[in-house]
Amino acid sequence: MKQDASFNQQPIGLLKSLTLFILFLTTFIFAFESRIELPVWLQITGRLHPLLLHVPIGIIVLAVLLLLLRGQFKSKQFVLLITYLLLFITLSAAFTALFGLLLAIGGDYGADSLQQHKVSGLILAWLSYVVLLFYQSSSEIIALKHASIVLLLGVVVFVGHTGAGLTHGENFIWEPLQKTQPELDPETVSLYQLTVMPVLENKCFSCHNEQKAKGKLIMIVADKFKQGGESGAAFIPGNPDSSRMIQFIHLPLKHDDHMPPDGKPQLTQPEIQLLKAWIKSGADFDKKLSDYATDDSLVLLAMQNTSFTKVAPAYTFKAASADVVEKLNTPFRTVFPLHINSPALQADFFVKEYFESKSLEELKQIGTQLVSLSLSKMPVTDADLKLLSKFSNLEILNLNSTNISGSGFENLISCKNLKSISLSGTQVTTESLKSILTLPQLKTVYIWNTAIDTSDKVELEKTYPHITFVHNLFTDESILALSKPILVNEGILKATDKIELKHTMPGVTIRYTLDGTQPDSLNGHVYEEPITIVETVNLKAIACKPGWYCSPLFESSIYQEGYKPLQTELLSPADKQYRGEGTTSLTDGRKGFVDIFKEPAWLGFRDNNFEAGFDFGAKPPDLTKVVLSYGDNLGAYIFPPTEIQVWGGDSKDKLKLLMTQKFSEPKGYRTPHMSFITVNWETSNHTYYKIIAKPISKLPLWHGGKGQKGWFFVDEVFFY
Repeated sequence: MKQDASFNQQPIGLLKSLTLFILFLTTFIFAFESRIELPVWLQITGRLHPLLLHVPIGIIVLAVLLLLLRGQFKSKQFVLLITYLLLFITLSAAFTALFGLLLAIGGDYGADSLQQHKVSGLILAWLSYVVLLFYQSSSEIIALKHASIVLLLGVVVFVGHTGAGLTHGENFIWEPLQKTQPELDPETVSLYQLTVMPVLENKCFSCHNEQKAKGKLIMIVADKFKQGGESGAAFIPGNPDSSRMIQFIHLPLKHDDHMPPDGKPQLTQPEIQLLKAWIKSGADFDKKLSDYATDDSLVLLAMQNTSFTKVAPAYTFKAASADVVEKLNTPFRTVFPLHINSPALQADFFVKEYFESKSLEELKQIGTQLVSLSLSKMPVTDADLKLLSKFSNLEILNLNSTNISGSGFENLISCKNLKSISLSGTQVTTESLKSILTLPQLKTVYIWNTAIDTSDKVELEKTYPHITFVHNLFTDESILALSKPILVNEGILKATDKIELKHTMPGVTIRYTLDGTQPDSLNGHVYEEPITIVETVNLKAIACKPGWYCSPLFESSIYQEGYKPLQTELLSPADKQYRGEGTTSLTDGRKGFVDIFKEPAWLGFRDNNFEAGFDFGAKPPDLTKVVLSYGDNLGAYIFPPTEIQVWGGDSKDKLKLLMTQKFSEPKGYRTPHMSFITVNWETSNHTYYKIIAKPISKLPLWHGGKGQKGWFFVDEVFFY
């Protein structure tokens, strides 16, 4: 079909020339990108790629829709319309490819996937130009011209797919159609795979994979995760507070290095605590859940944070009637499924005064389904063991601190599936125990605090090597450490309140100091009665007892409310992200949390000094000091102030400098904590005081954000 003479070819020709220039420029950059170093303004231009890429996609879809509706248009109008659409497709595809290349040069993406996306994007741009020329040609094969436009749609889908793989992870588009991954078995895979990896997968992997590696950090592969990125290791095993990934998590949300970036799903506090606990425990990628102590803080956090369900054994017996199970539940006996949707049941007994053999006999109704039974601390005798012979599928039996001697163990011979038996604190002997050690499935026997001594245990281990005998949880020679003292009345104390300490163990001596020095078994005040304070103090306390190691140090800043001003005003604004409840936050008696700086108790300052005015009215008290309570989280760029000034006078406009105090910067990372600074001056009774605290202007060289501005977070101000 010949082109209509009425076409105004001039604008089309100019746009085609511009498009051709952009295509050649893009091809040149693609060919020599390894030798190109972009200026900053061009890097910014490259970031327009995610915005611009939707334009050619939308126009191509529109062109295909118009093909389906071409019967509604006059022939000349339709040809003109499609020609202009193809022209804009070509021009926008060329600019999109150009900006994409500029973005790729300054970005962090996997080489293979990025190359595929670049090549396919460049092909799309050139193909669009070829289709435009073909459509303007004199060819009479109309169907082929229309087919070429549909071809563009197919190519743009492929280009979009490769782009989605870069930004959202490989196979992003088809992932929902694929089969879900099988549940992981906690008995065979690592704790990292079960609990830590799912958190990273949901919040981190989309930006740190082999296709897109922000900061050159690949987290999806364990070995590469260990290697770290362009700034070094992402984590330091055993030291979460010095680990970059934890530091970046705690950065203010709008900070360039905050992870995950603003606009992406953020880590929850339980998830952050899980990651910190995993790093603190050594950041082990291979250690199984079962290899950790059951009371390990990491295990407890993992169980709270993880939605996985332990893979239950495939029991072939039928489930018990729900009515029967419900009737068996009493205030002193619970019966419940061992796993979700499993026919296997567990029964636990409580309160030994209410235990009767009859209550154990009643479990015969679920004799087939009973797999786990706890009779710990119940007055069970050897005669009662005869009742257990009916529980043919019993796997776990807890008889700790019962009245058995083992003379009734022959009744357990029918429990062929028994895997674990707990006998600690009983009168069981080596000879009586041997009668059940031939059970085919038995793997673990707990014999702590029984008549079976260490030499007997050694012989048992030789004779029955397939069984683990758990003997002394604590050897006789072990010296245990006491737990920390407990602060009874936490929070800000009123004038009449006193510091109260206690300990759960009788006969413990608590030693404490209030001046920052370290107490020990010989030094420090002995706590005998509640402690009176008249100002903020740094309490340090330990618990000691003969024959025990002293407890770890308990440390806490104790605040006495002091004198409250009649009015408070902020003379410089807090950062818009961290404005708390305004001036109310400074004197409301509400303390902040060191790891939640968006909590309303905090006011955060970075670009401005902290400046606040305090008006004590016509009858001001005599004052000698001010205390600023602040947060210290160096990994999150939150530092102590470098300088504090105290001004006083009869009015806001008539002030004189009372005291300036400067502070040296920290020398390295430390555990995040709450702290306070006291500034003293000669006694004064001014009506109005102004406090200025200056945030650190440049982070020190040892810090990951060296040279950047630091933050100062304050939650309370006290006057004494």
